[in-house]
Amino acid sequence: MDQEKIGKFIAERRKLQTLTQMQLAERLGVSDRAVSKWERGKCMPDVSIMQELCRELGISVNDLLCGEVVSVENYNEKMEKNLMEMAEQKERADKMLLLLEIFVGVLCTVILVAASLVASYVQMEEWQRVLVVVVGMIPLLIAFPFLLKIEQTAGYYQCSACGHKYVPTFKAINLSMHMGRTRYMRCPNCGKKSWQKKVLRRD
Repeated sequence: MDQEKIGKFIAERRKLQTLTQMQLAERLGVSDRAVSKWERGKCMPDVSIMQELCRELGISVNDLLCGEVVSVENYNEKMEKNLMEMAEQKERADKMLLLLEIFVGVLCTVILVAASLVASYVQMEEWQRVLVVVVGMIPLLIAFPFLLKIEQTAGYYQCSACGHKYVPTFKAINLSMHMGRTRYMRCPNCGKKSWQKKVLRRD
């Protein structure tokens, strides 16, 4: 999707509706800076307000994603293209999140190991050793829920029994046994428990 084209289209449709950036922002419950960013092609409107934005601009979501009013003849073709592009963008974003998860996990582990080594080999009082180890654990304790959330939402898990791909609940991720990115969970489709692999594409 061409963000600059979409931004110009938003600006054009806003002016056709005789709305200022501030007025449009107020109707959508966002800041005028957010509207300005959309119109300059710096970012896309959040999915949660896309439909409301389209209502205000008098267009369809498909028109918005194309950056133009789509003719009836090309509607299905453009819609399929937009869906494919959105799926590809999600896949790229999920890959980045999973890389971030690895980086943060490794960093927190290195900090904990370093703190443990310092506590083991540097001359200090016993209470100081305990304090150093506790301080070394803090980054991992803070990061852990965020890492689990990434593990839950980035990509999908595929049931080895029926092949169903889905996003599990946070509780299921938290309580499941795992080896790397493979988790032992119950499939919501067939109801069977199995070792399920992380995959990035749903199709």
